[in-house]
Amino acid sequence: MKKLVAISGATGLSTAILCVLFKTMHFTGGSILLLISVVTLSLIFIPSYSKYWYDKNK
Repeated sequence: MKKLVAISGATGLSTAILCVLFKTMHFTGGSILLLISVVTLSLIFIPSYSKYWYDKNK
């Protein structure tokens, strides 16, 4: 579980940083990167981190 939290968090944040770069430079694909980062953070990272935190503090 800890590995999933680390990988999904790193993936979501790195795509969010790339999205900011792409949007600032007006490259194509910035919207897709934004969608990928939001989906990764909201559907994978937050639930897995919540379960990890709940199991740790049980």
